[in-house]
Parts: sequence; C-alpha cells; structure tokens
Amino acid sequence: MRKLFLLASLLICLTSVNVFAQETPPAEKPATETEQPKNAVQRALDEAKEKGETILAACVVDCVEADISEGFETGRALELPKPAYPSIARAAHASGTVGVQVIIGLDGSVIVAAAISGHPLLQAAAAGAARQARFTPTKYKGEPVKVVGVIQYHFVAQ
Repeated sequence: MRKLFLLASLLICLTSVNVFAQETPPAEKPATETEQPKNAVQRALDEAKEKGETILAACVVDCVEADISEGFETGRALELPKPAYPSIARAAHASGTVGVQVIIGLDGSVIVAAAISGHPLLQAAAAGAARQARFTPTKYKGEPVKVVGVIQYHFVAQ
C-alpha cells in the first residue's frame, strides 16, 4: 500500500509539472538580442540618415576607374599610414587581413572608422591607422560629398 501511495504521488507530481510547463508560454527573445550590435560607422550612418544627410558608398583605396559612375570623382589617398603590428598579436602569431569601414568627410578626413573583419588582436591597430588616413575630397557632380567605404590592412606574422 505504501508503494502504491508513493507511486501515485510521484505520478501526480510529474503530471502537474508537465501541465505547468505546457501552460507557461515560451519566452520570446527581444529583436535586439538576435541583432548584432552596431559599430561606430553604422551609428554615424543612422544619425546622418535621421538628419537627412547624404553619404555615398564608394571605393576608397585601390579603385578601378571603370567601376566609377558618371559625375563621380573618387578621392585619392594622400596619407594612408600603415598600422603598427601589436606586440600581443605578434606573440600570438596573429596575421591576416583586417577590413576597416570608414566615413570620409567633405574635406577628405576620416570622420569615423570601425573594424568590421579580421583577427581581433589586429582590429584596434588597423582602425587607429584608418582614422589617421587623409584623402582628397570625393566629388559628385563637382560638389564634395561624404563617402563610406572599406580600407583593407594586411598583417603578416614574422
């Protein structure tokens, strides 16, 4: 009789847990939890859009003239500093290409830069070098414009 009572109690407990689990709706993930956080360039582009500013996407380094649309005059790199190879990255034998997205202002200076790809130990050095880059102003129909583009930095472990 005692075993029957324990078995019946256990069965009731398991059934109530199962019912409780079915009655509880599954927790929904907020939309922001699945999205990647925005980098500084993406935030600057969003702010420009809110202000009604136009920022064109363009090739900023190693451009092929045939790819440029009519009325568009691509800025040229005046200064494109090479990043220092971080000692911690050197010790870890980190190497590869780091992509840095930049927004270039009307005067050809880099307004904001953020690493978008590459080894994490190399990203800060590449973004820092990109911030120091200088270009001739990019023009569209004769007027200077802001542009967004990507600069690639290649790191080779030695």
